Amino acid sequence: MEGHAGPAGLRSVQAEWDEERHRVRAELRADPDAPDAAPMSFRSIGWVAFGASGEVSSINVHDIPVEVSDRLPRVDGDDVIGRGVVDTQWLWVPLGTGPTTRRCAGTADVELVLTAEGLARLTLRFLEPPAEDWPWPTAIGC
Repeated sequence: MEGHAGPAGLRSVQAEWDEERHRVRAELRADPDAPDAAPMSFRSIGWVAFGASGEVSSINVHDIPVEVSDRLPRVDGDDVIGRGVVDTQWLWVPLGTGPTTRRCAGTADVELVLTAEGLARLTLRFLEPPAEDWPWPTAIGC
């Protein structure tokens, strides 16, 4: 996964979906392994949206820990592509502007890296959901 430096240290976001492992990984900053990088992990409900050509168009994580939301800088205005946006413990990372054509949702192990500039890397690995605990229908795919 290679990105290109952009304005304000942002990179053109690189996101990869591994269908076999039900895992998505997004690199959101030029240096996710910077000296101030703080890796965190937890389990939550998440979903990945895909555009018409199969690209990852957004990543969402519900019920993120306060330790994560408190460290993410506030995003104002319309410049949200490739940035972590938090609203009431819900992390939304928009990666494109096109419509969603399919979605993968469920319980996931979440790993992320935070730096002084914000969310640098995000990985979700979906688990096999037990049928009786599955909170949503499989919706549009996955």
